[in-house]
Amino acid sequence: MRMRKFRWVDLALLPFAICMGFLMLLGKLCGLTYKQISVVFNLWLQGAMLVLSAILPLVISVIHLCGCFTFPKLLVVIFLVIYALAYIWAFLRMLHHYHLPVNRAFDRCVHDLQVLARKWHTSYQVVNLLIFVVAFLLLLSLNLCMSYFIYLYVK
Repeated sequence: MRMRKFRWVDLALLPFAICMGFLMLLGKLCGLTYKQISVVFNLWLQGAMLVLSAILPLVISVIHLCGCFTFPKLLVVIFLVIYALAYIWAFLRMLHHYHLPVNRAFDRCVHDLQVLARKWHTSYQVVNLLIFVVAFLLLLSLNLCMSYFIYLYVK
């Protein structure tokens, strides 16, 4: 029997299978199909969480700076407004690109991930993990860290 050559891409299969299992279980609990829960969770819920986490630093800075704006603090607020608007704009573009019906949004997302996988010379599973797990967690962490440091700075 000939052994198959190990590929680093194979390491993505286990985490991808775990994520699929999580979504299938979540879908079953919510009464949704895999396609429906994938769109709701990966696109809508994760996108909304990123938008809210990007708005949080702005809210914290405005609450704590109320009435005591200095020029440097005003620049921070202006930056945070632009930062939050960029997330809102990106979320709205994503919603427009992956518009309803849900099956169409899912199929389009899968197609886009497959195109990226070909461009990056990797697999669909790796691209999926990089976007919906790694990038999501990094952006969410960045926004929460910004919120924390702004809270410390303006205190």
